[in-house]
Amino acid sequence: MWRVAIRALLILGFVGVPRHWVSGASDQTTASTLIPFQAMTGTNLTLVRGVTDHYTLRREYAPEEFQARLAVFEYLLDHLDACSVLAQMAGLTQYRARLDADGRLQADDRAGAAGYILNVYAGDGRRILYVEGAEHGVFDVRGRGVAVVDYRAKAGGRIEYTRAVFVKVDNVVLAALAQLFEVFLRGTVDRHFAHVIRNPVILSQQAQQDPQKLLDQIGRLPVADRQLSAPFTALVRSNASARLVDDGHSP
Repeated sequence: MWRVAIRALLILGFVGVPRHWVSGASDQTTASTLIPFQAMTGTNLTLVRGVTDHYTLRREYAPEEFQARLAVFEYLLDHLDACSVLAQMAGLTQYRARLDADGRLQADDRAGAAGYILNVYAGDGRRILYVEGAEHGVFDVRGRGVAVVDYRAKAGGRIEYTRAVFVKVDNVVLAALAQLFEVFLRGTVDRHFAHVIRNPVILSQQAQQDPQKLLDQIGRLPVADRQLSAPFTALVRSNASARLVDDGHSP
């Protein structure tokens, strides 16, 4: 049942090992250390506090590292519609998420789970996403979540990132069950979170490791998709040139 809010996060695809698991809490001290509430718009603050004030479960993950250019990774985080097109192209997802008129990235996995992601904060080395979704099955369940991604460039062209997620199940009975069966849900959420930031990470790595292969794939996309991906294509080309310079060659 945890596909409720978590499946909406599949669009991003993060990977990692959980550091902490907390259930049934209302801990504003923790939320305040991770989320700059004062820097948010009133609308976004209402959405975020609606989850963090009385969340059902909280997850924190240990730092992870990968090889990529920071500008490429940031672009994918900030343009999730283009990231979804590229992820589908690369075979990372089977369905595509689309941006609506309100700036929400809508997704439907065609298997009963649907939801959206909204970027509610973009600051130096930090992105915060609000997610909301529903699953139709034995139970009809709705849930909301707030994902915090902190990242920084490291020596050797590597990026380190950490993540934390607050999840709130809207159905009171199922929220209580979520706390009661925490051990079972821990494994369930882990399986879903194996997909959370995966897409931006893998695409960023591909842009670093084999930019020409990625450019060739983009070149075979339909015209509309190539146009949507044009800024990313320019970044990949720039990345390839920067690699030549780093290797001591002329661009």
